[in-house]
Amino acid sequence: MPRSIPAIFLLAVAAGLFPAVARAQSIAFVHESTIYEAVVGPLKAPEGVACTERGALVVGDTGNRRVLLFNVKEGRVTGGEEIKLPQLSAPIRLQIDSKGNVLALDGKTHQVVRIAANGTFGGTVQAAGAANRSSVVVGAFKLDARDNVYLLDVAGRRVLLLDSSGTLASEIPLPKETQAVTDIAVDAAGNLFALDAVGGTIWIAEKTATAFRSLASKLKDKMSFPTYLTTGRGRLFVVDRHGNGVAIFGADGSYMGRQLSVGAMNGLVNYPGQLCLTGDGAAYLADTLNNRVQVFSTGAK
Repeated sequence: MPRSIPAIFLLAVAAGLFPAVARAQSIAFVHESTIYEAVVGPLKAPEGVACTERGALVVGDTGNRRVLLFNVKEGRVTGGEEIKLPQLSAPIRLQIDSKGNVLALDGKTHQVVRIAANGTFGGTVQAAGAANRSSVVVGAFKLDARDNVYLLDVAGRRVLLLDSSGTLASEIPLPKETQAVTDIAVDAAGNLFALDAVGGTIWIAEKTATAFRSLASKLKDKMSFPTYLTTGRGRLFVVDRHGNGVAIFGADGSYMGRQLSVGAMNGLVNYPGQLCLTGDGAAYLADTLNNRVQVFSTGAK
């Protein structure tokens, strides 16, 4: 006869005292569709992708020096109109703010360019009030739900937090132990994360904290050279660009496995770039050297 589960254990699970149970839920990236073409021609080495709950999908078609606008409705992707600006030569990272404006990191100038909702140039993010502002080199950036901008200043080894007007609100230095921070992310609670690709560590600065602490370390056996980090569904998603996959971690830094592998068939990737997630379980991944964006369902909401 099987043993019965003690009632006290069931009560503890119901009360949330065993978070490892929730973390055990696996996430599988299941291929749904692939975007190869825009209105004016095929994609070429896309690196950036951003999406919203309202069905907006924006692609940084880096090799073609343009940004592409798509719409998603009931899982179907349409559109593909292009925006080309002389001020944006290599869109590698994208974010969409609450007003529908697109912010794009130019991989050549290391500036964040604003694209207004009507497709026109809206200026660059200048980090007003930051010390040594003229020497800031942006390696990555993120927006939060209030349109605050977080800039990874790789030259100054710091993260700058700008309010929605572009004025410096605070800054946090990167830990001295970091070797090559390739991305940052911020979750819905306001916690800030930093990804050290060479050191194999994910760092966290809780909301209102003035310094980072190690969240997950000794990750070199799980990631080759990760370059992108995003949050969602209580997890951290790390794009391992050189390792051709996505590593998943719990909010506490616990390792939850990997998805995807190298190849040219649908469902496989080659040197992936940016990843974006939506609340309905969809994931969009810039599959750079395969010259496409892949759409996956994950089953996680």
